[in-house]
Amino acid sequence: MQHISEAQLNQYQQSLLNSFDKLRHEMTDILMRSNHTSHNLAANKLEKLASDDLLDMAIKIEIPSISHKISAMRSIDAALNNIAIGLYGLCADCEDEIDIQRLNNEPTTQRCLTCEKLYQKQKYNDYKL
Repeated sequence: MQHISEAQLNQYQQSLLNSFDKLRHEMTDILMRSNHTSHNLAANKLEKLASDDLLDMAIKIEIPSISHKISAMRSIDAALNNIAIGLYGLCADCEDEIDIQRLNNEPTTQRCLTCEKLYQKQKYNDYKL
């Protein structure tokens, strides 16, 4: 398995930051188009907030059309935090390196393929009650 180089890590980080900003703009556009004054005010605040504060505030806004964006932003934020602490590219469960191709396909992935399959199976069984 190939270890992530510093250049690749920088590319992942920049890509994640760009995706986060894109989602921020999409979310604020949705809020600005709303007829609710509180949504317009929230949109203005969201544009100026740091990522942690933005996510905390966005969670409080209950609009179905932005819930998937918030989920994606949480995944991006987790990946950026892993970069900051030097754990990016390591499986959250077994701590083995995640395949580079898997990271290229989904830079926010938290698990190697083996652990992801186990996680999805467990998740499915929890829903299956």
